[in-house]
Amino acid sequence: MAKYKVVQNGERVPSGEPVFQVATTVDGEDVIVDANLMTKKEATAAMKALAPAKKSVKKKSSKKK
Repeated sequence: MAKYKVVQNGERVPSGEPVFQVATTVDGEDVIVDANLMTKKEATAAMKALAPAKKSVKKKSSKKK
């Protein structure tokens, strides 16, 4: 399962506002998986959307009859 992270990848010109993208690490290097230029909040939401939903584990009832 791929692990995603938010990376800062430059700044908007001329405001200097940082832009973020979603990346994963392959062979020790960051590989961008969502190349849209986003705010940190938008990039975090995009990263969560890429990650698979965690399945809840149902415990078996150990009731003895």
